Formats: sequence, C-alpha cells, structure tokens
Amino acid sequence: MKLFISGLPQKASLDEVKALVFRYSHADCRDIELVGEADEHPAALIAIKGANWTTLNYIRRRMHGMYWHRCRLSVQVLSFWDVSEAAEARRQTRTALPGRV
Repeated sequence: MKLFISGLPQKASLDEVKALVFRYSHADCRDIELVGEADEHPAALIAIKGANWTTLNYIRRRMHGMYWHRCRLSVQVLSFWDVSEAAEARRQTRTALPGRV
C-alpha cells in the first residue's frame, strides 16, 4: 500500500516531500517516486516503512486538503497487490479441472 499525494508545487524535491510527510505523521518514507514532474502540479507515490492501512489512512486524514507552498494537496491511499508468477501458477493449479493438465 502506498500514499499518492497530488497537487504538489512544481519545484518540490524528494527531500521536501519526505520532510513534509515526516512532519505531519512521523512516518519513515521508504520510497518516493515523483509522477508528472513536468506538470504544473506533480504528484508523489510514497511507500511508508512498516505501514498498514490504518497508518496510511491516518496520514491521509492529516494531510488531505492542506495547503503547502500555496498548493492544495490531495492524498489517497492506494492498494497494490503483488502478483508473482509463482502465485499465478498456484492459482491455476487450484482452479484447474480434475483430470486436465
């Protein structure tokens, strides 16, 4: 699960975004990816170390709608499911018809 923060100022750096998240949540950002850096208001996709849905929702409630450097932030919690080839192979064997390979 990751946070998606949109509406960032155009010149926001990764360190500034990391400091912003830490300031309002005391959460440790594991990975930050800027999305649409050339846009007027880019976004950031942020992985928080050791966070669950409750933690991310708390951060979302604290930061959603706040103004930062004269830009209004929009924060969402995104769920990503890790689908590996091994998991897909297990699923196919469980759902295969009996007697068929």
